[in-house]
Parts: sequence; structure tokens; C-alpha cells
Amino acid sequence: MEEGARYRVMHETVYLYSSPIATSRQIAHLTPRETRWQKVISHQLEVRPSPVERAEGVDYFGNSYSRLVVDTPHDELVVRSACEVIVMPHAPAPGAESPPWESALAEPGVWTGLNLDVEQYRVASPAVPLLPSTRDYAAKCFAPKRAWLAAMLELTQRIRKEFEYDTEVTTVSTSVEEVLSLKRGVCQDFAHLMLSSLRSLGLPARYVSGYVLNRRKEGKDSNTGGDASHAWVASYCAPHGWVAFDPTNGKIADTEFVTLGWGREYHDVSPLRGVVRGSAAQQLAVSVSVVPVENEANV
Repeated sequence: MEEGARYRVMHETVYLYSSPIATSRQIAHLTPRETRWQKVISHQLEVRPSPVERAEGVDYFGNSYSRLVVDTPHDELVVRSACEVIVMPHAPAPGAESPPWESALAEPGVWTGLNLDVEQYRVASPAVPLLPSTRDYAAKCFAPKRAWLAAMLELTQRIRKEFEYDTEVTTVSTSVEEVLSLKRGVCQDFAHLMLSSLRSLGLPARYVSGYVLNRRKEGKDSNTGGDASHAWVASYCAPHGWVAFDPTNGKIADTEFVTLGWGREYHDVSPLRGVVRGSAAQQLAVSVSVVPVENEANV
């Protein structure tokens, strides 16, 4: 196998409740996805208290998930995921040529032989509407006949430049229009904005959930969002196929990024979501560590 970047990832989620909760039901998208560029060496998921029911499955988008049921009264729920992966280089080479962006648009009137894995990511989803405002925002980067890769990268870098990363101003229910107006948010918001911009132009784009390396080195900037789960966007254009772009950091997503899964938007692949039975206030704490594994054979 070609040499790649090897990482150990620890992702811990802790819910603290003001009084005991009777039952908790959760869906976890915390298993790294096996892809042509990512090899999963190991993965463990620890839950405390121990679930009375636990089932593994694969969702509509091909992502692995775990269904968890805890029925022991508890005032703390801890979900800890640990994995080790190898990520191979898979981004287009610097300066790579690409066709005009219009070549990635759907062919009108063609209904046979459609690649649904691509076409399903052109349409709106609940958190990613098709909007004139986001279409206009993206159109400045997509001049007629401009190369797809150059236009995609300009939009990615423009969002990085014009929007401020701020963990205090948005929630999971903040709309794309609000983010566009606020000019601030977190990686999930910037991914939704970019998805809406691309799909509103007619381009296929999917939401990717995972992690990004945040290792500070002298003379190098760190990646924003590296201390939590991360989100970015992938778009499709032949002959490149799916190429990933990170609007939070303004660059193509390559070997610094660990993929958990993908879907139409955040709600399809949120790392952990669920319901509880009981009346209590809750506090949430999430910590993520992405550590390079040095001096080990990448096999």
C-alpha cells in the first residue's frame, strides 16, 4: 500500500443531567468509513452505563451506525469512540486541469442511466434549501466556462475569508440564510452554506462528517475545528470524481482529514443524536483528539 498518514482518534461525548434519566436511546455515526483512500485499522465504541440493547447497521448512504439503548437510571452518559486509520493522498494534483464547471451540471431530459449516487445530491434537503441568495453568492466564483476545480477552490477560500468561526452564535437549527447574514458560525454552518450554494447552481454536493488534524507546528497555522468533530463538502465532476473541500479552512480536504461518513446534511450523519425519557436539564461536553502515529508501517 502507498504510504499515507496514520492517525489515532479519540472522540468523547459526555451528557450530564441535573436529575436521573430513566432511558436514553441514541444513534451514533462514529465508525470511520472504509473508502478507497481510507483504511480503518481498528475501532472501539465504549458506552457508560452499558446499553441493554446495541445493534450495528449501515444506513441509506452506506455509513456504519450503532443503535444504543440505555435503560439504567443515570445522571451521566458517556460515549467514547477510539479508532486508528490510514488516510492516503487522494486530492487532485496542484494545478490539475479540469473541464468547465458546466460539465458537472445534469444533462436536461436524460433519465436513463443516471448515477443516483451523484444525482441525489443535487436536490434540496431540510437544512440545505435551494436559495437565490446562495446561488448569487456562488455565481461570483463560477464565471461561464471557468474550470470546475478553480471555481470550487475559489468558493471554498471565499467562505474561509468572509466568514468568522464563532462557536457562540449558531445552533444545529440555524438556517443557511441566517448564516449568510451573520457571516459567522462553525464548520457545520459553512458546509451547509456551501452545499446550498453549489446545489442552487445545479452542482452535486454532499456533506461529509469527520475530523481534521490540529497539530500546531512552528511556522504553520493550525486547522480550525480540530478540537471537535468537523464537517466539510464533497462535490462531483468527471474525470476527478468526488473531491472534498473544507470551507472552514479554505482548502481541499486530503490527508489531514478523517472521514466518518456522508449524507445530504448534518442531520443525516450527526455523530450522536437521540432522545431521553425523564425531565432534567443537561450539559454537553465533547472532546476530540487526532494524533499522528509516527514510525509505524502504514500497511
